[in-house]
Amino acid sequence: MVAVRIVDIKGLYLPGFPDSSAPPGTTRAAGYSPGYTSLDNQGRVYINRDLDGRWARNTQLIEITAEVTSPDGELPEGARIRWSARDPDDPFNERPEVHPDWAPTFDENDYDAAGAYVAPAEDDNEGTPDRSPSWEEVDGYPLSDATEASASSAIVGMRSTIRRHMTDIAGDNLIVRAELEAEGLAEAAADETGIMTMWRRIDVEYIRMESAPPLPLDQVPSHFAPVFAQLDFSEERVIQDRQHLAPDASTLGEHAPRFVSEAFSHAGDPGWFCLIAALEPHPVPQIQGAPLFTGVVTIRDGGEGERRREYVEIPGHHPEAGHVTFRWNGEQIGFSVAIATVLSDPPRTQLWLDPHDIQSQFTAGDGSLAHAYRDRLFFFPRARRRGAAWEPPGYGIPARVEAVVRGAGAAYAAGMSPTIDVGTARYFAGRTVLFTHHRAWWDAAREQPRPGYAQGTLHTIVHELTHAFGMPHKCGYFDYRTPRRRTCCMNYRSHWMIDADQQLIPGTAGLVGADLCGRHAKETRRVRLESNKGLRWR
Repeated sequence: MVAVRIVDIKGLYLPGFPDSSAPPGTTRAAGYSPGYTSLDNQGRVYINRDLDGRWARNTQLIEITAEVTSPDGELPEGARIRWSARDPDDPFNERPEVHPDWAPTFDENDYDAAGAYVAPAEDDNEGTPDRSPSWEEVDGYPLSDATEASASSAIVGMRSTIRRHMTDIAGDNLIVRAELEAEGLAEAAADETGIMTMWRRIDVEYIRMESAPPLPLDQVPSHFAPVFAQLDFSEERVIQDRQHLAPDASTLGEHAPRFVSEAFSHAGDPGWFCLIAALEPHPVPQIQGAPLFTGVVTIRDGGEGERRREYVEIPGHHPEAGHVTFRWNGEQIGFSVAIATVLSDPPRTQLWLDPHDIQSQFTAGDGSLAHAYRDRLFFFPRARRRGAAWEPPGYGIPARVEAVVRGAGAAYAAGMSPTIDVGTARYFAGRTVLFTHHRAWWDAAREQPRPGYAQGTLHTIVHELTHAFGMPHKCGYFDYRTPRRRTCCMNYRSHWMIDADQQLIPGTAGLVGADLCGRHAKETRRVRLESNKGLRWR
């Protein structure tokens, strides 16, 4: 019987196969394997890459070769290969580790309007190809009858080759089928690929100061698998120690971007992020904010619309007050002081509180902070503010409650993502710094990492590298996994999470893990990094 067999796909990458094009010392998670056709459904096609894996803006494609065999070595005159493509269901939401609450976020087409699972649904790709129709002729194999769904190519020497341009959203997928078109042929065996999935491959320049302990790079890639982002770390480059990037917290925002710009040799090169293992952001603050008051206070509110906020009053003149911690029913939550207003008769100080912000409705954007933090919720001790709307209960703290007030301390960052200004806009720019001698991870007396160093830094690496995709922090969600134990790595440990009604869930502080929530994973897939002006990818 005559048979068609797909024998090669250029631009398709097999996970775990060595990439011969990778520079020495570079870790590549997948490579081109001749003859691999993704029958295991694991094949990767890279967004913004040409057939040789080089960066190419708005280009993602494969080149497929089929071979025809015939018992007598002959084919009917005019025989051609008919190629067809279909978009299979995205199977990620059916994985056993995905929490049911997040499954519709990953693939809403599989669910009804009420959120009940129906069945796997095809045709759920979200991206667009770089040409239409998506088939392209290869020299020597004339193309005809091309539509978006199918095309016909000539057979030359019992072979035929065609190119298929792919969509540009990570997680989109495709299956291609090849069958023989010939008049008078009773039967012929066709062939098709397995599922080929779109991935975003990013090179990460890894830079380490001499005295910085190595970062757990081998544990990072799996946390970006739900995003379909392949982070390939370069060979480590060691640079001279700089114990502190800045003299104090107030100047870190000025010094850190300058340092990264000097160290990041691939800045502006398309497809590159950087990760720097530094020592400390600045000297450790010597004195925690001094205690100013401990006692029962009354929480009040004032102001109108978006300027409305809550405050407490304490006796005495305390313009230096910087932080208020409330304690009630075994709970403890702290707020920074936005404004300390000193009053007389009797002497007292009004402490207007900074709320906890949550970005729960963010979407994929252009990498600008303005887009990432466009839609925000603000939680006060006793209210939630969305825009000008003000409603209880916030953290549900009693109106009369025990409070501890301290003077202004100083921030001591564990990691950061220095931004870049382009005109009047500020952008995430694929630049990440980890402070390995942070006191949470580093035992200064013994001059060695503390137990749990790898897990602690892993959370921060994933957090900061997710910023590189233009994503905001503090989403307020649990991670995508089931059973539900940890919260999204983009949260702050001191904050409570939110429920489906966008209200706080008591007792959910301190549960931050190293995985993303379903929303962060889905929206990061949708990011088009080439649109981020801060990356300056030429």
